[in-house]
Amino acid sequence: MFKFDRGKASRIARDTQTAFTTLDRALLSSAQLMCSIIVGKEGADLPESQCQTILLAVHESAGDLLSGRAKMISATRLMNRIQKRSNQAETDFGCPGPGPWSISKTRPAMLAAVA
Repeated sequence: MFKFDRGKASRIARDTQTAFTTLDRALLSSAQLMCSIIVGKEGADLPESQCQTILLAVHESAGDLLSGRAKMISATRLMNRIQKRSNQAETDFGCPGPGPWSISKTRPAMLAAVA
């Protein structure tokens, strides 16, 4: 059985939640940047080939963020398996979040439909 200090284990859980929130905000920023580029190029006489290169770079960057997020999910699963074999097995540290999917009455939704 692994033996963890409750305070340190709680810190790991909070830092995991913060990491997911940060990744999600970066993804949201990438999506907003993509939209800003498309809107911003209108009337700028920017060659489509250059705009395409920029959009592709932002798209690939967002893909890298998604890959990193998937790896964080794997790391979180491993941490959960370790926790279940520790002296903190019965402690509920909460799921990773909050994120844009967590909508409460006191916090407005961060996602909006795009028409």
